[in-house]
Amino acid sequence: MSRTTRWLLFVTIMLLAAALRFWHLDQTPPGFYRDESVEGVAAWRILTEPAYRPLYLTEGTGIEALNAYANALMFWLVRAWGGEAGPFAMRLTAACFGLLGIGAVYGLGLELQRLDQASSTQPPSRVTQDPPNGVSNVTHSLVFPLFAMAALTGMRWHIHFSRIGIEPIIVPIIWAGAFWALFHGWRTNHWWSFIGCGIFVAAAMYTYPGAWVIPLLVAVVGGYLLYLDLRAWRWAKGSDHRQPPMPLIKQRWLGLLLAALVAVILFAPLAWFAWQNRELVSLRLVQLNIASGEKVVVDQAWWHNTWATLKMFGPLGAPGDPQIRRNIPGAPALNFWLAIPFYLGLAVTVWRIRRPGYFALLIGLLGLLAPGMLSQEAPHFHRVLGASAPTALLCGVGLDQIWQWRPGRRYQLQWATVLLLTAATLISARDYFVRWATQPALYTEFNVGLWTISQQLAKLPPDQTIYMTPREADHPTLEFALRTHQHPRPIEFDGRYIFPFTDHVNTQPEWYMIFSRRDTQTATAISQIFPTASAQSFRDDSGELFAQLYQRPAATRPQRAPEYLLRQPVGDGIVLQGYDLPSLSIHPSVTLTLQLHWLVTTPPTAKWKVNLRLVHRDTAGGIQIVAEYKNRPGRSSLLTDQWQTGWRLVDNYALTLPPALDPGQYDLVVSLFQLSGETLPDIHLHTFTLLAKL
Repeated sequence: MSRTTRWLLFVTIMLLAAALRFWHLDQTPPGFYRDESVEGVAAWRILTEPAYRPLYLTEGTGIEALNAYANALMFWLVRAWGGEAGPFAMRLTAACFGLLGIGAVYGLGLELQRLDQASSTQPPSRVTQDPPNGVSNVTHSLVFPLFAMAALTGMRWHIHFSRIGIEPIIVPIIWAGAFWALFHGWRTNHWWSFIGCGIFVAAAMYTYPGAWVIPLLVAVVGGYLLYLDLRAWRWAKGSDHRQPPMPLIKQRWLGLLLAALVAVILFAPLAWFAWQNRELVSLRLVQLNIASGEKVVVDQAWWHNTWATLKMFGPLGAPGDPQIRRNIPGAPALNFWLAIPFYLGLAVTVWRIRRPGYFALLIGLLGLLAPGMLSQEAPHFHRVLGASAPTALLCGVGLDQIWQWRPGRRYQLQWATVLLLTAATLISARDYFVRWATQPALYTEFNVGLWTISQQLAKLPPDQTIYMTPREADHPTLEFALRTHQHPRPIEFDGRYIFPFTDHVNTQPEWYMIFSRRDTQTATAISQIFPTASAQSFRDDSGELFAQLYQRPAATRPQRAPEYLLRQPVGDGIVLQGYDLPSLSIHPSVTLTLQLHWLVTTPPTAKWKVNLRLVHRDTAGGIQIVAEYKNRPGRSSLLTDQWQTGWRLVDNYALTLPPALDPGQYDLVVSLFQLSGETLPDIHLHTFTLLAKL
């Protein structure tokens, strides 16, 4: 096959890979799920805040920063072309990384083919192992790199994560790039190749925990290469066979030391940060590590995870990742048409394990699968995504064996390789774009509803107040939408327990975002207090109500006053305007409900707690607390130091009464206090009278 033909095939495969990774990228997958938006917020801060240049993202359980910087660059490029920072831009970054990974696999395959060709010019030895049945020493044909990249192009596992804006898609690039540089440096003795290897090794530590094993893999393979050189030199010494000169071996040794030095220098800043923040950097690993339990349980989990991870390649049954966000639940990592060359390539690799290229493929596969074996939820496709690169190369080995099999019938078998790759790619495209992309569960898994709402809120004028229940404003998907549009953060509260609003005529419209699946009370409160409010409904793919956005028009006054008016100053800028008491009688074992109406005259300075008590005064003058409730207002969903001047807050409470009540008077009393001991005066709300014991 001529060089021109190979180049045309390379371009054709890359165009096909681009089509599978860029087509409908703005629609599939939908929404903007949490892990993406966390990194999106960090990328936006990197782009817009000159002082924010993290080595490691401290959000959540900690995230490596490389992908965030790549997304910041993509945000800049997309905005320069008139687009917006958002999930499409982040998935564009992932798709580009996916294409780079395919190119890196091609480069490594080409280097393995050249390394194999170079080693074939040396006489056979006990180290390199003669190939069986008189087959040539050259085990990789010229099309082997094309087979490997074509396998990765049509691998649904890789397609899937090439379209999600998270960092595991970088791992195949790092692994393939590190070993390409190592083998190229070993073969050519170019110093820049060893320097590149060190850069890739260091980059692995800035990428993703699943890539942290790559430095060890490079060290193991580099040590094995040195061992082969030294053994070949000693075996050939004093014989007629050509031996690798000792100066060359020393240069290679120095090349490995140079790679290690470059890696250490580049990793040093992150290492220092990790040392100073050991708990943060290790938090995620500790949470997910199966070794955190008892020994017997750990042993069982390890064997279970190992078997679950190894059998995930299928193709029979449902051995794949069961989580729909990462996979068609249970579908294997490889379809039937890719599994055939994969297992054939794996068998060939085990047979030729003494050759350094094959040794690197097998060690790479096992090493990059190790994070899945040692963590929870195996098989977990995105933790072991790095293994897609050696998997593709093993598929390439199998396809190449079929391509070269039996010279008399090679033409027919060569067509078989084309048919295998074509079928594998078509099945993967159908499974991803038809079977997976139409799953109703994606609405929830990718936060489609929340992202739609977030975009709607981000379009509102920044000077208009947004209230949100029940407490979703800290979700990174919403935070990203508001940050990128320079919109203030909504006021969070839980409408099932408290309802805040401006108690005077408002000059600007005010908005209430209600997540209706969890909060069904706030819509009723709005209809009572603001009868003229208008609502916009948001429904999921099944038509079920997901959320409602209410607008309180400008120049409207609240219509609902407290049932019992008090206007009693409490202290720290808080006035008890009144209360609502549905029942004026009490009975044993019932729940007494009431609503307190707080009015804010000046912003409170402390986080006050509410002490609500039912106090019994018997006929002899004795006093006893028969029921009591202590908590922060709104069950801590809207603390008093967040209250704003001019607000009224309807605060819901419930007191469960004891199973027996003695005759006498019962006073309902409320006060505010702090854990430090400071208490504001009691306020008497209501007196109940019992004439007989109940």
